[in-house]
Amino acid sequence: MKVNVVLYGMLRERLAKATRGRLTVELPDGSRLADLRAHLGIQAQVGCSINGQMERDPERVLQDGDEVHLFQSIGGGKEK
Repeated sequence: MKVNVVLYGMLRERLAKATRGRLTVELPDGSRLADLRAHLGIQAQVGCSINGQMERDPERVLQDGDEVHLFQSIGGGKEK
């Protein structure tokens, strides 16, 4: 399956400038969000949205054609 990926912030620097932070990744069917991060070599905690919806579950199974946005989590605030 193919997944479209958009990287933001410092994650974007992993790619050539000409890509403008966008790439298409081919993964085996049934791959999870965690598999995509591992494929890209992203070990740090990052924020994610899939097809415009925020996603926190690294076990979320991706589908062919999904658009995944990865960005650095912003710290701050206090969780209750």
